[in-house]
Amino acid sequence: MAAHTPPPPRADGRPGWQAWARRGAFFAVLWWILSGGGMESWLIGLPIVLVAAWLSLRLWAEAPLSPRGLARFLPWFAYQSLAGATDVALRALRPRMGLRPGLVRHRLRLPQGASRVSIANVISMLPGTLSADLDGEELVIHALDTRKDLHAMVIDLEPRIAAVFGLELEPHAQEDAR
Repeated sequence: MAAHTPPPPRADGRPGWQAWARRGAFFAVLWWILSGGGMESWLIGLPIVLVAAWLSLRLWAEAPLSPRGLARFLPWFAYQSLAGATDVALRALRPRMGLRPGLVRHRLRLPQGASRVSIANVISMLPGTLSADLDGEELVIHALDTRKDLHAMVIDLEPRIAAVFGLELEPHAQEDAR
């Protein structure tokens, strides 16, 4: 995984037209998908796309995204969401499967900032888990069933999130032992 280097900022510190074009295209495609592709929705969609691009450049300028990492992450996330939702549905329909709720702490390798917040948010979007806290170097996860190997889930997820941000991770302590 090579680190992504964004184009240098303009002398005045504002994002250039390439950044606006990338963010605008991303939000336009997202709007088109969510609105069903109808042309009549663009009366509302165009202002929303412009505001979303502006806000994302203001709030998330320091964390450039890797299109390749994002393209590889999204199918994985869709599959994990479906598998997790199926598990939660089965637990609701078959109470004898049981729950063992609890908290699990996992030491993160991702750097402070957007990548750590993203992994916490992604874990919260996967059924059966909720990020309870980012405590220093550790992520605290609330799980419906602590018998599942949540550490393996985070170890699998971290490099995927790193790829979305174009980051490289140091080997995990468990990987060094192999």
